Amino acid sequence: MKIIMIIISAVALIGIIGIIVNNQIITRKNQVAQAFGSIEIYLKKRFDLIPNLVAMLNKYMAHEKEVLVKVTQLRNQISMAIEPKEKIQASNELSKIMGGLHLNVENYPNLKADTQFLDLQYKLTDIEDHISAARRAYNAAVTVYNTKIQMFPVNLVAQLRKDRAAVLLEIPKDEQKEIDINQLLN
Repeated sequence: MKIIMIIISAVALIGIIGIIVNNQIITRKNQVAQAFGSIEIYLKKRFDLIPNLVAMLNKYMAHEKEVLVKVTQLRNQISMAIEPKEKIQASNELSKIMGGLHLNVENYPNLKADTQFLDLQYKLTDIEDHISAARRAYNAAVTVYNTKIQMFPVNLVAQLRKDRAAVLLEIPKDEQKEIDINQLLN
């Protein structure tokens, strides 16, 4: 009788631990999804501001149409991207070009003084800061999730659930360099 009670207790304990671990994995997985959702919200905000930026810059930089066309193409690429990795790649490229546009504004004193442009530039800078913060939050959530599913005994439940490590957002080394405005405009 004692052996049966010990076996039942052991099975119950293992079951309870399994349920707790499963819930922890689900919580961490949902935090990763929520963090990525935040990135998408800010990308959408930036996406919605781009037509205003293009219209404003068209007035002042008609001869630099290639940059504006590239911004529009990347905007469309982001909207059509299905996979998070595709959205992130297009977003990184767009961030690179947007930084170049901010630097290039120095050549247009009238544009720098335009209050609409200044407001738009402030909004874009603010959104870029939010995107950067959201990326950091996403990477933190991914790190916690990946650590959780790799540690014992959670890794046993994660293997049963077929959970895989999430991918960190990384900016490629070539995009971490200083922006060459001449290269963007040619």
